[in-house]
Amino acid sequence: MPLSDISNKDLLDNWLDLECNFSNNHYNSINQINNIEIGQANDSSRKILFCAPHAFNHFRYNKIKVADIFTGSLCQVLAKATGQSGIVSTCPDNNPDYMGFGYKYLHQIERAVSNKLLIVDLHGMSNKYGLDVCIGVGANPSIRVNQLVKCLMNDLVDYRVSINEPFAALAEYTITNFVQTKLLGDAVQIEIASKLRDPTNNPIECGVFLRTIAKSFSRYLAE
Repeated sequence: MPLSDISNKDLLDNWLDLECNFSNNHYNSINQINNIEIGQANDSSRKILFCAPHAFNHFRYNKIKVADIFTGSLCQVLAKATGQSGIVSTCPDNNPDYMGFGYKYLHQIERAVSNKLLIVDLHGMSNKYGLDVCIGVGANPSIRVNQLVKCLMNDLVDYRVSINEPFAALAEYTITNFVQTKLLGDAVQIEIASKLRDPTNNPIECGVFLRTIAKSFSRYLAE
């Protein structure tokens, strides 16, 4: 269904419903074998793979990385609303990698990159930074990344958006850095403030933001 045919209420309700898959066990993964997929990561007819690496609590370098709440559900909503693919890491404890996502997740990312999909890596950040969105373009931003960033900056003009400050996606444990430096693919990291990931307590503002950013991705895809 085209984004224009989906009401803000339906988008918001879907976001809230999908989040229950993560919050039901206090954001602890119940050792799911498979990551959550929307569409196919290796579908070359798609242009974008949305990914959410921190939807559950997990370990990274033997330290707990607390879940970025509402990013797993946001990944699914954006993929469906734009007709693209998405993948959410379930962080299986029995098959960790140095980044904490599980090798199967990384292999799915690799397949998407081999099919020329642009990886959009969704994260959550604290409100303390005084920003709404931080776009991390990484060490080697491609033409496609720069085109998407231009769309986002134009469409998110009513929000406080920064590029690379404070999160430039340069750390070796980020998906964006992994894709750009190890796989030589296209990736961008998008950090979203807590207040725009709280549709339970802030439904109006979160609903407007969700539609705005979804429309921006759709506009990029149409260019």
